[in-house]
Amino acid sequence: MARESAAGVGGRRFGRRGSGPWWRFGGRGKAVAEVVVTVLVLLVLAGCGGGADQDRSTSAAASADPAVKAGKDALAAAAKSLQTVAYGYTMKIDNGTVTGVVDPAGKRQARLDSVASGVKFSLEGIVLGGGERYFRTSIPAAGVSAKKWYRFDRTKVTHTEIIGLFETNDPTSSQDFAARVGQARLEDGGKIIGTYDLTRGGDLGLADQAGLATLGERAKAVPFVVTLDAQGRLASVRVTVPAYGSTAERTLAVDYRDQGKPVQVTVPKAADVAPANAAVYNLLNN
Repeated sequence: MARESAAGVGGRRFGRRGSGPWWRFGGRGKAVAEVVVTVLVLLVLAGCGGGADQDRSTSAAASADPAVKAGKDALAAAAKSLQTVAYGYTMKIDNGTVTGVVDPAGKRQARLDSVASGVKFSLEGIVLGGGERYFRTSIPAAGVSAKKWYRFDRTKVTHTEIIGLFETNDPTSSQDFAARVGQARLEDGGKIIGTYDLTRGGDLGLADQAGLATLGERAKAVPFVVTLDAQGRLASVRVTVPAYGSTAERTLAVDYRDQGKPVQVTVPKAADVAPANAAVYNLLNN
């Protein structure tokens, strides 16, 4: 969820890019298309649990301060509770916004809105359980209509970077966030204030190696503020990325809503649905 170059987001780099006419954006040419598609795939990875397989140990030693222990305990409990309830969320990242809903029973829906090289694009996905999955994107591509939802066969998708946006159980990587904090002090008003390690990439991380070098040790302890609701559940997360080089200070944000309420997933109308074709599977698997 951090600002990255097209070469790598969330600590991941991809050496393969699409080629051929279906990647072209009319008069804008192949170069713009490659940037958009690369940012699309990598942003999705950055917003769907890209850091979940990393070492979850924290670098800071546990503090004897009761408020610090209380902060870490409250944050861990709040993150864990998301695994058992339905909720909605909005993630605001440097290159776009991801909104979605999650139901632990299996229903999920998410949408990414972003801009690359001045080109706006969106990506949407729906999971209804029982193997029913739909995908839609506004990226111009031969054989793919921006007006259609495509119902696809999950067994034909071997690369999960794109569908991870709406398929993951923890789309905001709350568990990873809780595991990567250094200090976390519980304050009045349901706020947890502390420090967070940006160096491990993934969600709410920084893959810009030049930026990390400039930040130095500061990158391992950037400030964050978590707000809990009256029931001790996650309401918001704010991570401040300090200014470095010519890059201004910025805030990465996650907001949660409607925890415990039934998830409302908009099922596409039959007239708007088509079976996924080779072009759709090509996009999903590349």
